[in-house]
Amino acid sequence: MSVIEDGAQDHTGPGDQVSDEADQERAVREKAARAKAARDRHERARVRTPSLVEEPARVGSQVFGGPVGRFATIGRRGWPFVAALLSAAASVMVALSVLQKSHCVKVGWGSPGSLWRACYSDIPIGVGGSGGPWAAGGPGQSQPVLTAVLTWFAQKVVPGGGSLEEQQMLFAVGAVIVVLCIALTVTATAATLRDTPWLAAHVALSPVLITASMVSFDVFGVALAALGLWAWSRHHPLLAGTLLGAAVMARTYPLVFIAVLVMLCLRDGRRHDLARLLAGALGVIAICIGLAVAVGGEPFAPYAAWNNAGPGYGSVWLLLQTAGIAIPAHPLTVIAVAGWVIALLIGVVALRVRPDAAFAPLALMLLVIVLPSGKAMSVQTCLWILPLLALSAVRWRDHLIWAGVEIVYFIMVWMYIAAPSNAAKGLPAAAYAVFSLARSLAYVGIAWAAWDSSAAARTAIGGDPVHRPVPVRPAAVVALAVGD
Repeated sequence: MSVIEDGAQDHTGPGDQVSDEADQERAVREKAARAKAARDRHERARVRTPSLVEEPARVGSQVFGGPVGRFATIGRRGWPFVAALLSAAASVMVALSVLQKSHCVKVGWGSPGSLWRACYSDIPIGVGGSGGPWAAGGPGQSQPVLTAVLTWFAQKVVPGGGSLEEQQMLFAVGAVIVVLCIALTVTATAATLRDTPWLAAHVALSPVLITASMVSFDVFGVALAALGLWAWSRHHPLLAGTLLGAAVMARTYPLVFIAVLVMLCLRDGRRHDLARLLAGALGVIAICIGLAVAVGGEPFAPYAAWNNAGPGYGSVWLLLQTAGIAIPAHPLTVIAVAGWVIALLIGVVALRVRPDAAFAPLALMLLVIVLPSGKAMSVQTCLWILPLLALSAVRWRDHLIWAGVEIVYFIMVWMYIAAPSNAAKGLPAAAYAVFSLARSLAYVGIAWAAWDSSAAARTAIGGDPVHRPVPVRPAAVVALAVGD
C-alpha cells in the first residue's frame, strides 16, 4: 500500500470529528423527543381513555361493556353523560355499603355486635331525639353547624321512639342523602374535569365507598367542597368561597382547600379573586354561626369537645397512649394546631420548589400532614381524598393499593374497639398499631403518587383543572367597554 493511500485511509480531520459529535447529539435529542412524545401519548390515553391503558380500568370496564373501541369518538357525548353514568354506578357502591351493614340493619346498631360485624354507623344512632339540633344529646353537640342541621332534619323525617324499625327508616333516609351527596360530588368533579370526565370514576367507583360512605354524613361536606372547587375552576370566586365556607361548616378539612387557593392566588397575583373567595367563605361561616346562636344553639360546642378530647382512633398519638405514654388533651391540641402550621409552611416551600404546582396534589399533600398530626383520623376520612385523587389523575393501581390498605384498617379498627368485650377474638394493641401505621404510610404513598401523577398528566388534562388561568378579554372588547 502506498503512503498516499495509507494517509487517505487514516486521515480524519477536526471538521469530521465535530460533525460526528453533532450527529450523535442530534440523535440523542431525537431519541429523547420520541420518548417524550410516547410518554405524552400514553398519558393522554390514560386520562382520556383509561380502559385502553390501565389494566384495573380495563378489567373494571367489563361491567359497562368493555374497553372503548379503536374507532370510538372520545368525548362526543360530553361530561354530563359521563357524570350521569358514574353517578348511577356510585349509587350501586352505596347499595353495597348498605349490604355490608346488613347485620346491623336486621338486628340494630348496638354494641358490641355492630363492632364485630364492622357495621357501625352514626346515622341511625340519634333516632328518637327531641328538640333542636343543639338540644341535650342532639347532633349539634358533636357535629359542625351544617352537618348537625342535616342530621337533625333526617331525624325529624322519621317518627321518634328509638325502635329498631325507626332506626332502619332513618338509615334508609340516610342512604338516600348519601347517594345524592355522592352524585353531586361526582357531577362537580366531572364538570371540573370536563375534558377528561372519566377521571371522576375515582370518586364514583372507589372501593372505600363500600366501607365508609354509610358511616356518617361526611359526604355532605365532600359534596360542598367539590362544588366549591368546580365554581373556582369556572372563575366564580365568590360562589366558590360561599360553597367552601359552607363545607367548613360541615367539616373542618376544607380549610386546607381554602389555604391552598390562597397560596395559588398569591403566587399568580390574583388578589381580587382572593378577596372575593375569602369574603364568600367568611360571610357564610358568619351567617351559619349567627343563625345557630340566634336559635339558641352552641355552634362552638363540637370544637370545645375536640379541644378537651384525648387521642382518638387512627391517630398516631393513640399508639403512644397504648404503649403507656399518655399525652394530655391540651398538649395534643397544641400539636394538632402545629400540624396545620407545619402543613402551610411545607405548602409554601413546595410552591417554591415547583412554582407550577397544581391545586389537587398540593392540597392532598397538606391533608396528609394535617390528618396524622390531629387527634383522630376516622374511617370516613378517606372520602375527603377521593375528589383530589380524580383531580390529580392518579393511576388506578395506586388508588387500589391505598384503598386496599384503607379497607383492611376499617376491619381491624372495629376488632380493636370490640376487644374489651372478648379479648380472645379482639385485635391486640400491638397488632392495631401495625395496621394504623400501615394506613398512615398508605396516605403518604397516595399523596406522593398524586404529586408524581399530576405532574406527568398535566399536559393531557390541560393544565391545572381547578386553578385555571383567568381568561384574557380580547383587546377589541376591552376597548369597546372603555368607550361605552
